Amino acid sequence: MRRLYITLLALTAIALGMSAQQYRARHDSVWVYNSWEAIMDQWPDTVIINPEITAWTPFDIEFEAIDKNVNHMLKKQTVAVAVGDSIWLINTQWLRDNKYKGDCKKMDDYTPLFFNAKVAFIQCVPTHTSTGMALLGALLGDSDAFTPDPWADEADFFWIDFEAKRVDKVDHKKLSELLGDYPDLRRRFEQMADYKERYMVQSFFIDYVQRAERDPGYPDILDRLYPPQPLQ
Repeated sequence: MRRLYITLLALTAIALGMSAQQYRARHDSVWVYNSWEAIMDQWPDTVIINPEITAWTPFDIEFEAIDKNVNHMLKKQTVAVAVGDSIWLINTQWLRDNKYKGDCKKMDDYTPLFFNAKVAFIQCVPTHTSTGMALLGALLGDSDAFTPDPWADEADFFWIDFEAKRVDKVDHKKLSELLGDYPDLRRRFEQMADYKERYMVQSFFIDYVQRAERDPGYPDILDRLYPPQPLQ
């Protein structure tokens, strides 16, 4: 869970500092993961040295290497990449190519990913209004360039449902559905006068993520991706 929060803060900082313009930077290395097994094992399939990173928005980030075979891998095979120690981005084309439905159809290139062993979700926002220099600072390791606030922007969370192969916005209806696993949390959420507001949805969603992570009965991502087959 600590990794998830570090990532959340880093990517919120990016979101606070990006405009509709594009910005380019180069980073020493980007760690490439071509499967969820590799992601969970923290064992990258390869490392790309000094790729060009184009941030069309903080939630639409493109990577380009010199080698065209590597570029093809980044577009079609890669599940996610890690930039530095804490910034994770999922390949939305991989989701669509693997027949995930829902809101991933509205996403382009790579977009922020948060995960632990049991849950994974995306952060995305349709509009951006500030400067892009904070994105470059984040990618180049300048953590003093901004003061992150997890709930300050207009980003929504999008739940990755590995069994139904869907990516859906976490609004109050979706969160009530998810909280069905934990009736006490659901009651508290639905009793809030402002339970439909983004900040309240996101706050209770993080509570749900924490509860799921601690729940020994909640299946791991890999168990949902690859359920055990019955013995013949």
